[in-house]
Amino acid sequence: MRQRQPESRRPRPKAPAKTELSSLTDQAYAQLERMIAMLELRPGAFVSEAELCERLGIGRTPVREAMQRLSREDLLQIMPRKGCVVSDCRFGDELDVIEVRRPLELVVVRGAAVRATPEQRRQFAEIAENMSDALQGDDFDAFARLDAEFNQLCLAACRNTTAASMMRLISTQNRRFWFVHHGRTLPREGVESHIDIARAIAIGDTERATKATERLLAYVEELARRSPVAV
Repeated sequence: MRQRQPESRRPRPKAPAKTELSSLTDQAYAQLERMIAMLELRPGAFVSEAELCERLGIGRTPVREAMQRLSREDLLQIMPRKGCVVSDCRFGDELDVIEVRRPLELVVVRGAAVRATPEQRRQFAEIAENMSDALQGDDFDAFARLDAEFNQLCLAACRNTTAASMMRLISTQNRRFWFVHHGRTLPREGVESHIDIARAIAIGDTERATKATERLLAYVEELARRSPVAV
């Protein structure tokens, strides 16, 4: 008896290459991290995996991996087979983050002031001038972009991978607390401290960079104690 030939099947779609999947995961993480930091996803909000895939335009696997990464950073609480909840943003949490941030940020800033390359110093000087222009023009979007560049440049210039890695873990919390207190406004005291730090690193003035950083952190802590987070 002639054996029945297997029916033709539609070819299965190829799984994304590992490098492509990694890239999509990084994209999903970056977008979700920004949405959490800028309060587009507010503390306590419930979102399903399907909803996030649709909003990001990215498939389930990279979105799921990005969610897991954000969960490890205590920014999302994953509910199996349901979705996730954006972690709360509480007063006590902010003070805890500030306590950890102070010594780490001083290590990063001092390291950058000492170890930055000539090209990095030029970039710090340029960022400082552009931040000053953004403050004068009350251009929040420009400052936000420059602040992100400044933070990444500090982490690269300090050449301390341990401190840089630990700072990345709390960077979203830092930005989220900033948005809780300031929204899309540019408080002069906070912005001018950023500018002074960038200028000090540009010329390799470790003492000035340290004092400007301490001034910024004192401002952030005073703000937190004056207006407890409740969102």
